[in-house]
Amino acid sequence: MNIHTLVFKPANWMQLTQELSQLDRFDAKWQAIERREQQTLKELKSIATVRSVGASTRIEGSVLTDKEVETLIGNLDIAKLTERDQQEVAGYYETLNLITESYRDIPIAESSIKHLHNTLLQFSSKDGYHKGNYKTSPNRVEKTMPDETKIPVFETSAPGWATRDAVAAALQWYNGDHITHALIKTAILVYEFLSIHPFQDGNGRLSRLLTTLLLMKSGYVWIEYVSFEHEIENRKKEYYQRLMEAQRNRPGENVTEWVYFFLDCLRNIQVQLMQKLDEKKNRESVGVREQHIYNVVENNPGIRSGEIAEKLQIPLPTVKRVLSEMVNSRNLVVHGAGRGTTYSIAATDRIKRDMAIVFSNKEREKEFVLPQLGSFVRIKKIVLTTLFDWKHPDEWGRKLMRNGLYIVLHATTSAGMVYRQTYVLSSFNNPSYFQPVFIVTPNIVLPDQMRTAGIQKLDYPIRCKMELSGSVDVFDFNVMLVTDEG
Repeated sequence: MNIHTLVFKPANWMQLTQELSQLDRFDAKWQAIERREQQTLKELKSIATVRSVGASTRIEGSVLTDKEVETLIGNLDIAKLTERDQQEVAGYYETLNLITESYRDIPIAESSIKHLHNTLLQFSSKDGYHKGNYKTSPNRVEKTMPDETKIPVFETSAPGWATRDAVAAALQWYNGDHITHALIKTAILVYEFLSIHPFQDGNGRLSRLLTTLLLMKSGYVWIEYVSFEHEIENRKKEYYQRLMEAQRNRPGENVTEWVYFFLDCLRNIQVQLMQKLDEKKNRESVGVREQHIYNVVENNPGIRSGEIAEKLQIPLPTVKRVLSEMVNSRNLVVHGAGRGTTYSIAATDRIKRDMAIVFSNKEREKEFVLPQLGSFVRIKKIVLTTLFDWKHPDEWGRKLMRNGLYIVLHATTSAGMVYRQTYVLSSFNNPSYFQPVFIVTPNIVLPDQMRTAGIQKLDYPIRCKMELSGSVDVFDFNVMLVTDEG
């Protein structure tokens, strides 16, 4: 198949689908991690920033170590940036910060790319004449060898209209393509940017910053806590090799191996991120303050926040903040509202994680009960199993659209209050992405959805029913909901 002006021919579509699903499944896990590991993530972001800045500038020839980069970043307000390496580090740091803090408001547009380039080179004295503007001279990409000799990597777009038209076409494709998976689109747009090489200098660094922007805008926000640039630095030889293999056949080249390389880099850094979190978790036990509050609540079920503050001699605002965090992480259960709010320990030992609710043509309804305050069901993922053989992704997408599958969620309190909501499966992902696993974002949580719908008084037990329905009589998929239940 062709994507934009490039050829993309995976040998095994099913395998690619599984790999993309594996990358996306990480996001469901990440939602819980963000709530639980806020302080740890701040530390990881700081470390990742230093590694990203250092790695990306070293790929382009800088000699500053991560330690030197960290020192420079910590003293930017007083540093005199006389060395080119220092100027590049400062520019990269400022641009990366701009992206991670404002990615939601940065459109994928020509003006944004030029602004990011201007920010990237803002401290570079020799680049003042061209920062934020497209190249005016040819800029063939060359690789510097250990002996300082240079070998050509590939020829880039000619300056002038050729560059402007190529950038415009790539951005028009990216913003208009609503079928290709976001990760594949990101890999291809980054490849196109590197192939065009629109600026006189800074293209390599900007391509890696653009990668972070595209990933974060597509929902992969965990990328700011681990260094994509460091992964590229470690695989620099392979990075250039994949570019050269595709580039030498430009135009109309096959970029399949480049996309696979890009996805493999993401898989590796996902693993690295989880390893870092696990290491942090092993080094540190539960925070002392949280543990003290937990112990007081455990020994005094139904206690109020003011009583906790008095017993522990901790400021009330601090206690309320910690209690809120512990409720969100479901370590505590909150009862009542206002001055009558009390807290008790959640029965965390009875929480069942990654449970499966399976629907088929024969079994289209499931019933369950939320027996008491604190009970919940959280729908995290939707997994589809095809009941037909397929060779091309279009078959998968067409079948799903034809089936029009949706889940109807019913809930009735013991006092007779009724809640009903319909969830269309394809609304959680574009069915043309050919993914068997849909991440439910945000998670569907009962009884929270009932409160959101305006049912504030929840009388238990609450009787619930989930029903699979669609626009055809016989479905082409079995559907599994992956849940946490407590």
